[in-house]
Amino acid sequence: MRFFDLEKHEQTKCKLRINGSSLFQVARTVGVSPAFVTHVSQGRKQSLRIQQGIADALGVEPSSIWPERYEQGEGEMTTTKN
Repeated sequence: MRFFDLEKHEQTKCKLRINGSSLFQVARTVGVSPAFVTHVSQGRKQSLRIQQGIADALGVEPSSIWPERYEQGEGEMTTTKN
């Protein structure tokens, strides 16, 4: 069963606003629908590209936002299997 983290999603949206961005702007930058970015932020879907886009907008690594989605690799991030 997949876990949806709506609290982390709201925190991410707040941090994006503080940094002058939004999930909508991430969607435009990455070239996907805002709904898909929202689903990834909530944990309903997984996309390394969208997670990286959100992280880039925040100036951090995706693993610092969603450590539970990443395993420690040798220089590369990989998503965990759900």
